[in-house]
Amino acid sequence: MQSPILPSRAALAKRIALQFSYGQNLIHLVGGSGLGKSYLLEHFVTDHYESFYKAYIQVTAHSSDDQLQTQVLEHSFASPLIDLALPLRENFLRLLEEQGERPLLWVFDNAKQLSEEFIAELHYLARSAPGTLYILCASSQAGLLSEAIDIHLEPLSGHESERLLGYFYGQLPRPEDPVFAEFLRQCSGNPALLLQWQNEQQMPTQTPKTSLWWWLAPAIGVVLILALGLGYRYWPSAASEGEQPAEVLADSRVSTAVLASTPLPHTVSADLAEPELEAPVEVDEPPSDKHSTESTNAAAVLLALESPEALNTPKSEDLDAEPQATETELPFDHQWYLAQDEQLWVWQLTIMSQPQQIEAYIRQHQLIDEVHHYYRADKGWHIVTWAQAVPKEQLDQQLRAIRAKIDGAQPYGKQIAKIKAEINSPQAPELR
Repeated sequence: MQSPILPSRAALAKRIALQFSYGQNLIHLVGGSGLGKSYLLEHFVTDHYESFYKAYIQVTAHSSDDQLQTQVLEHSFASPLIDLALPLRENFLRLLEEQGERPLLWVFDNAKQLSEEFIAELHYLARSAPGTLYILCASSQAGLLSEAIDIHLEPLSGHESERLLGYFYGQLPRPEDPVFAEFLRQCSGNPALLLQWQNEQQMPTQTPKTSLWWWLAPAIGVVLILALGLGYRYWPSAASEGEQPAEVLADSRVSTAVLASTPLPHTVSADLAEPELEAPVEVDEPPSDKHSTESTNAAAVLLALESPEALNTPKSEDLDAEPQATETELPFDHQWYLAQDEQLWVWQLTIMSQPQQIEAYIRQHQLIDEVHHYYRADKGWHIVTWAQAVPKEQLDQQLRAIRAKIDGAQPYGKQIAKIKAEINSPQAPELR
């Protein structure tokens, strides 16, 4: 099934048919390589002049005049007897007398491979053949046929380039996508180049570096488990030798009844945390001192219950310092963009994959204090924009200053609302 033809190509085919109707029997279609001359010729043969006898000839470097004469006459007449010793004009006129006049359309693709003798035959028949004979040739060389009218095939516009890609690809990036826009610009409306688009031509995803943590983490976990197991194994023997651990909670002789009978102090001074309170309790003490010793141990238990909260409570200065350190480490200007009006616009200057490249770019063009920089997490892009956000109608006034700073700059206008959405975009799974 033939793909739909673009409006500009359909209009050109109608123009060729109109030239034929005006009495121009020989037309030469001129266009560069890849512009779609063959496709236009096929469309013309298929969709125009249904009642004509048609011959579509693909000329190659190995095509001889005899082969071309045989092909064109076999498509024009029924079982023709061709004398290859005679030129095309004599065979054509003889067959026309034998089988009668008929409307004919001859199409020669890649006509630059035709010999001068065969072109001379075409000139003669287009000028002198009885009846209706339309001859359409196509090549990349203007002026190839001296008696023909040249009709030029122009490159596609930007809109038709996107439309052509839509015929062949189910999903395409948005037109403002920088990679896609640059691809369209480089193709310059050439269909052969446009159809080489691949979705993988988006900005290359950053492949995470191979890490050793996938096997180091389990190994560290095993070592920690072994260390804890050895610690619990030898801890009872150390306690039996009088080496009581620092935590008073380990003393099994402090019963719940003693803890309940001991009054809870309202405040615990720092002096209670001194090591003198952690002296080991002698087993052979008289019964009269046992209650006081257990009370002392109970107070130490309370100290151990309360002191971790005081030790683990972060200071207010530390809480204030952490967010500030995090903000200063980021090389982006996200706060500046988020503070701007969403209806304003800025010029996007460049896109790079590493912040070090952005720093080198700013130093190279001396753009300090004249640009801002944000990070698009869903693509892994670092994007530099001009530092002045203005309404859309005032964007053109900044181009002179930008191009004075950056030679050959081709900035891209982007709205603040879109930049805010890109700043808040979630990071793509492959970039995590």
